Amino acid sequence: MKVSDYIVGVLEKENVTDIFGVPGVGCGHFTDSLIRSSIRNHLTYHEQGAAFAACAYGQASGNIGVAYATAGPGATNLLTGVANAYVDSVPTLYIVGDKDLDTLKGDLKIRQKASQEVDIVEMARPVTKWSYQITDVRDVQCALEKAFYIARSGRPGPVLLDIPSSIQRMEYCEGQRFAPDGRKEFDVHSLTDIINSCSRPLFLVGGGVRQAGMMGQLKAVSSKANIPIVATVVCDDEFFDFENYIGFFGVDGDVCANQAIRDCDALICLGTRLNIKEVGTERTRFAQQARIIRIDIDQAELDYRLGNEEVIHADLKDVIPALLAEASALKEKEVWVKRDIKRNEKAASSNGAALELTCALAEQIPENVDITVGIGSHRRWFISGRVVKKGWRIFQSAGLASMGFALPAAIGVHFAAKRPVVCLDGDGGLMMNVQELQLLHRENLPITVVVFNNRCLGEIMEFQKKIFGGNYFATTEETGYLSADFEALAAAFKLAYRRVSSIDELKLLKADFSGPSLIEVVIPADNGEAGL
Repeated sequence: MKVSDYIVGVLEKENVTDIFGVPGVGCGHFTDSLIRSSIRNHLTYHEQGAAFAACAYGQASGNIGVAYATAGPGATNLLTGVANAYVDSVPTLYIVGDKDLDTLKGDLKIRQKASQEVDIVEMARPVTKWSYQITDVRDVQCALEKAFYIARSGRPGPVLLDIPSSIQRMEYCEGQRFAPDGRKEFDVHSLTDIINSCSRPLFLVGGGVRQAGMMGQLKAVSSKANIPIVATVVCDDEFFDFENYIGFFGVDGDVCANQAIRDCDALICLGTRLNIKEVGTERTRFAQQARIIRIDIDQAELDYRLGNEEVIHADLKDVIPALLAEASALKEKEVWVKRDIKRNEKAASSNGAALELTCALAEQIPENVDITVGIGSHRRWFISGRVVKKGWRIFQSAGLASMGFALPAAIGVHFAAKRPVVCLDGDGGLMMNVQELQLLHRENLPITVVVFNNRCLGEIMEFQKKIFGGNYFATTEETGYLSADFEALAAAFKLAYRRVSSIDELKLLKADFSGPSLIEVVIPADNGEAGL
């Protein structure tokens, strides 16, 4: 069998059912093999769109997300999505079909030998768990097995395989197998002793708990021992109606969640990297009164210390089930913190009409849908609004904070979850990957794109206002920025279009979320400066 047929067969055995990419000569044999497989190929209109879609697919499905591209610019266009998967710890596989091996420059100290040649392996190395070029047909089997293992194991993340076309079309021959390392056992008793020794324990939950598939078991531990929970913003939707949930913490978080961290005497941090927006730049000042226990599978994150915390290098897939098994040994705690999820009042008062419109729009979104959120002012309004409904799951570019994520992510999420998706984006962010609207039309996807149009690049404009005294540059209509005619765009991509600019219009919207559409929410000019 041809190597490309073998590769596709491995994808099928690994339960890969959907793949995203843009074909090209370099990946020609691979895509030809895809035609004869059970895998559904989703053509995106830019490789960055494919990379983001695969990333969101991995988040939504719990399985690995896969995207492919051809050599040169096709490969480099993947890199933003690869970086997004890396910082958000999403299991993904990126396959690059390169030029024939004998046409590549190898060790020659020249810039390029083959047309479209770039060293994508080295470019991707800082933002992948493993980046590798297959140069020997006998290495194909081991490389694929290793790629899937590395992407999924430990702290998940992206891997990139560069497969020259000459390797793809060779006859497959069996090679050496990949042998993974064994897992270490976890002794739970020291952790239960810590919890039992304190009177005001608090679980601080990060994205690692969700990625480990341990949310349900952690809630069971929390209920059994009556231990309250605060979370990072990316996990907030997970605790929609959980009785022990306080809220999400950090700079943009709920006051009550930050107060709980201030008042606890033991803070058990599970699968969170505790970034600057959560703990501040002076890390030693975070939760100073508490005994802090950090549990993470990534030793490098534990080495980035807060101060005098205790660290446990372990897999949450071992830790949380062990805690649950020992739940009978945990002493049930008295209620020590007020469980009262409130909207951040400071954020609410500063966002005015924009926040009201965002909340009114959120009320229109039904239960049991997925939501992707871009980066911009609209994200702040949506988070500040604290509108969450049963069955929602919210996806965002958390660590990389990349504009252009929301629309292709909505595509990936839909194919993973098989249910309607609402994409919330700003007028600037949507334009970053606006071409993927064609995919919505082509495949008639139940994705509703909501664009909040404040006619500026709001987040950047706010920075320019605060730091440069309102000396705006390329962020307003007067200084070089111009938002698109979204009604004309919707018509070009054959999407249903609605435009609203007031609460009353939103109440009458009655949006249909069963097919592809675009809703433009115009932010009133009197809401500060262009929606700020």
